[in-house]
Amino acid sequence: MLQEDLRKGLKIAKRLESGAVHINSMTIHDEPVLPHGGVKNSGWGRFNAAQGLEEFLVSKTVTWMD
Repeated sequence: MLQEDLRKGLKIAKRLESGAVHINSMTIHDEPVLPHGGVKNSGWGRFNAAQGLEEFLVSKTVTWMD
């Protein structure tokens, strides 16, 4: 989105249901440490960073007593 007022841009970004919002930029800054991904039925899953791995993981507690 293009927005002169950063405060307004952040307020709008917070309300959008989107995996990424770019204020005053039209490219995806696809850094491996930044999570990115779609929401709902966009066709894109999460990728990059910890969020990219979480969809392939299942939490499990394993205990052991000697």
